[in-house]
Amino acid sequence: MSAEQVNLQLINPENELECIQLQPREDQLNLVASNADSLIHATKEITSKPYGIFAEERMIGFILFDNEIYNDGYYWILRFMIDEKYQGKGYAKLAIKEVIHKLKERTDCKQIRVSHVPHNIVANALYKKSGFQETGEFEDNGDIILSYYIS
Repeated sequence: MSAEQVNLQLINPENELECIQLQPREDQLNLVASNADSLIHATKEITSKPYGIFAEERMIGFILFDNEIYNDGYYWILRFMIDEKYQGKGYAKLAIKEVIHKLKERTDCKQIRVSHVPHNIVANALYKKSGFQETGEFEDNGDIILSYYIS
């Protein structure tokens, strides 16, 4: 299976377990929150919604992002992962592109933000290849903040 296109579908009771079972590689476990944690987090974040990333009808990843502007004036990608079996095939870049496409349709979306732990150089490279730029800002926990400017 090679990456040609992905689509995003809301996580619901029917596909929630499938989402929870997705796993990053073992060496990435300290880089991302578990999907179970992310789904709990999603219930507390009123501006964001959790989506499964699908390729050919199969859930291959998970992404949680704002569907309305957050109170700081930005749209945020809060959680993002691709299952270990589907990494390195281009799906991550397609998923980010799909989120950008969805959010560009919103008239109040001027900037999309994302953050990652400082030593996650793979995420940093992915976001930069997708058009994000480092802001020079950091989260309270030290995570690096990147921004995508909607023109």
